[in-house]
Amino acid sequence: MNYQESIAWLTETAAFGIQPGLQRIEALLEGLGHPENAFKSVHVAGTNGKGSVTAMLESVLQQAGISCGRFTSPHLEEYTERIRINGADISASDFAKYLSQVRTVAEKNVAAGGEMATEFELLTACAFLAFQATGVEYAVVEVGMGGRLDSTNVITPEVAVITNVSLDHTQYLGATVEEIATEKAGIIKDNVPLVTSAHRTALKIIKEIAHKKNAPMYLWDRDFSVERRTTFDRGQIITLKRKDNADAMLFVPFFGMHQTVNAAVAAMALTVLMKKEARITEDHLREGISRAQWPGRFEVIEGDVPVILDGAHNVDGAAALAMTLNEIYPDKKRFFVFASLKDKDIEGIAEELFREEDTIIAVPAPTPRTRSAEEICEYLPGTTEPAADVVAGLERAKELAQPGDIIVVCGSLYCLGDARRYLRQKTLH
Repeated sequence: MNYQESIAWLTETAAFGIQPGLQRIEALLEGLGHPENAFKSVHVAGTNGKGSVTAMLESVLQQAGISCGRFTSPHLEEYTERIRINGADISASDFAKYLSQVRTVAEKNVAAGGEMATEFELLTACAFLAFQATGVEYAVVEVGMGGRLDSTNVITPEVAVITNVSLDHTQYLGATVEEIATEKAGIIKDNVPLVTSAHRTALKIIKEIAHKKNAPMYLWDRDFSVERRTTFDRGQIITLKRKDNADAMLFVPFFGMHQTVNAAVAAMALTVLMKKEARITEDHLREGISRAQWPGRFEVIEGDVPVILDGAHNVDGAAALAMTLNEIYPDKKRFFVFASLKDKDIEGIAEELFREEDTIIAVPAPTPRTRSAEEICEYLPGTTEPAADVVAGLERAKELAQPGDIIVVCGSLYCLGDARRYLRQKTLH
């Protein structure tokens, strides 16, 4: 398969939907010769923030001169973004080459009476195969959804990370925080250190499971915390406190209080890893975090009217976005281009995010799971109107907004790729 053919085939497999379970990925990896055993790893789960943490971990490993892979989801513009090797997205030709090998095994398994692997399982196997083939030493692997039955949960990492736990993907992970915490804690392995910023009920459950697994725990506000924080136009400077380690002053190239917690989590995971990996130093930690990049998370596209792209798609994400907007743009008039998927708590999101004076242009996300623009409008306060898609919504927002206002695109990561492409083209012309 070439790249276009591989994407077409993946689109076909997406029809199988989300089917939690490890039997299909285990059969795939068996047929591929167990590439997941060829590298060391850090495994990152959590409701929000796991992508940012993954990006910071990758950046520090790179800074230390360690051959590093990264697997994340979803992508914003191209599937190749999901698999990175030594700081660069995998090439289209390599993506197609490794996915072709995965397809051969997947179809052989089906012919032998097994189930067809899901899209995410195929991508997971593709990433692990790419890491093995290119000699990656460490891979930073982001959980797709949950943890216990996620296809990435076939690795035994050097360090496990659970950023936080809140209600999301409830139709798959459970209707309560307790049930979701149990699923996310499924990545905890025997004797493998765990770093987490979870709290309250979720932390109680995570601690119980970690104790049973004899996993050393590093907890937010007990073993590490952020003491001071200063914001700048390019990010923020924090003072990280760690038990048994000197304080560290870090520049975090992301906005928002929540990103200071994410940076602290990443730094603590790396501090734990330093005990096993002498090549990582405090200098690498500072430099790597300062250089981290993670598009689509309070990403500001400057112009007469700045456009902010943010992946906020659940209640906690919306609360974090609202807090950051209030901190950085407290008095600006806001125009939102907003999408929401059918499985999201749109009323909870709207309550956290929108003010009565905001203008909201509702758009469908480019996925079958989306709500229609008209349905979204029914849930929203203030001034609302529907638009045909993200680009139409952005064009309408640009018509309405004046210099000094801001436009925010949020509600679904699926929308951000179209928004970024549109804004890039506008810049080029």
